[in-house]
Amino acid sequence: MGAIILSEAATQGVPIQPSMNAASVSSDASKSSQFGSIVKNGGSSLESGAENGVVDNGGGGGSVVTGVTSASVRGCPTLAEFENPNSEAQAVHRGMLGNLHAGGENGVVNGVENGVVNGVENGVVNGVENGGCCDQNGALVHEVSHPAVVGLQPVALVDHVARVDWSLLEAVPGERGGSMRVTTEELDHILREVNSHFLMSTTDAAEQRVKTLAGGSVANTIRGLAHGLCVKTALVGVRGIDDRGQMFAENMAHAGVDLSRLRAVPGMTAQCACLVDAEGNRTMRPCFLNAVRLQAEELTEKDFQGAKWVVLNGYGFYGEELLENAVDLCKKVGVKVSMDLASFEVVRNFRPTLMRLLESGKVDLVFANEDESRELIKAEANPCPEICLNFLSKYCERAVVMLGSKGCIARHGTETVRVPAIVETTTVDTTGAGDLFASGFLYGVLNNLSLEDCCKMGCCTGGAVVRGLGGEVGEEGWEWMRQQLKLRGLPSIDLASRVS
Repeated sequence: MGAIILSEAATQGVPIQPSMNAASVSSDASKSSQFGSIVKNGGSSLESGAENGVVDNGGGGGSVVTGVTSASVRGCPTLAEFENPNSEAQAVHRGMLGNLHAGGENGVVNGVENGVVNGVENGVVNGVENGGCCDQNGALVHEVSHPAVVGLQPVALVDHVARVDWSLLEAVPGERGGSMRVTTEELDHILREVNSHFLMSTTDAAEQRVKTLAGGSVANTIRGLAHGLCVKTALVGVRGIDDRGQMFAENMAHAGVDLSRLRAVPGMTAQCACLVDAEGNRTMRPCFLNAVRLQAEELTEKDFQGAKWVVLNGYGFYGEELLENAVDLCKKVGVKVSMDLASFEVVRNFRPTLMRLLESGKVDLVFANEDESRELIKAEANPCPEICLNFLSKYCERAVVMLGSKGCIARHGTETVRVPAIVETTTVDTTGAGDLFASGFLYGVLNNLSLEDCCKMGCCTGGAVVRGLGGEVGEEGWEWMRQQLKLRGLPSIDLASRVS
């Protein structure tokens, strides 16, 4: 999809949730309903079932207001209004779910037909899918329809992806090819330097110099599952109420990801510079300073309930006890856990914590590339992929070592397979290759494919994303994937049935 053009309604579709990063806000000025708080404006606020207010079920199981005649429903306040501690807007903003717009006299919600509110179909209120709603305290209630895969990304992230020459990569601090955190000033400097080190493509002289889109390993994986593989997914995490947060939400919602578990709070959304060299190898420099973040104590069983798999990533170790708490909650509600080791820097920085989590036996599937698995083993000599796989397999039911252009090696129980990469593709950018490999592999697991076919699915989806900039597969990439699935006798994906 590329860069997002923000619309006037960009803040719609993401519920406002309490967070450790947000200031405490009183909700005395509002009454509760199945949509959270309704603003009192010229008439008494209506609770569900009250006089002059009838609540019916929407087409997709979500509740819609069909007969409000005295309660005025307004949009979310502006950020300036919200930041005023004495404003009524701040008092009610926390409990609001999405953004219901008044469409007629006396604040009547118009256009309610067949469970549609203002043209939003299937019981979805401004992007909040699966019948998500708020209880009287403004906490999100997850009911009706459950996603097959839930991704946990504690920090929403916006990627700035650009192809650059070697001189910039040599000037950037840290090891090339890795993911080292930088300060705000360092990130700003890198992004400014991109303009003078931009590497023009030989195939498209008019391409964007910097492609900006929703990023993060988990976001890449569940977006690929939703948009390209038609798997129902949801995202748990926090984004800021800023332009980048709005962009992140729009990008993910466009792909069909359920955002009812994504909290939106006052603050900044994180960003990352993704620098791609002439060979397509990427170097990442994320900046999380002052960015809003989901805390371990904010997770609940409802965040994961009903899912078959939860996708985690090693970057979550930067949140104290976050991954440990998430895994415990998943096991309580009977959800399997998939985990990517993220980067060799993450493994290096959190090896004792990572090993404790693996040794707990609560991680069902682990993905690692060669660098990450070697860092985990801590061997003096570079161990071969088979040794890395043997090590990971001691702790997880399924283990995959991704070998880049050499394909992958995987084990499930006593079965081990090696699958080559697909050579019939052009590598523009390796950003998201491992993330999209995980999308395809998980699709195979969800559909009970053999271990070998799960790996082949992963190679197809991983090969699709490297054909363009960034961790999002374009339409040409999905079409290429479909052709590869057909050539290999794998299940076809009906892209016409996906959310677009």
